[in-house]
Amino acid sequence: RFGIYAVRVAGAGEGLRNGVANLGLRPMFGAPQPLLEVHLFDFRGDLYRRQLCIDMVEFLRPEANFAGVEALIRQMNEDSARAQAILADPAYGPARFRV
Repeated sequence: RFGIYAVRVAGAGEGLRNGVANLGLRPMFGAPQPLLEVHLFDFRGDLYRRQLCIDMVEFLRPEANFAGVEALIRQMNEDSARAQAILADPAYGPARFRV
């Protein structure tokens, strides 16, 4: 379903990386078709033309439209903090991830 997810990613360097992803139409920006956008925590690099395996660990919330960019950024920060907390839980450890 469209929305925001806590994710774990393989193929972005050594080991698994944690992140947060948006799957959907980006209501504030009007994407013409569904997109999957992933933000990896503590990662700097170029992943264009790289094949990644993304595990959508937990659904955080549905997509939403915000009053402005500032409100969107606040929500993105909250989503990131929630995803980091979820992914730090041993119940969601890397052994659960299947490539």
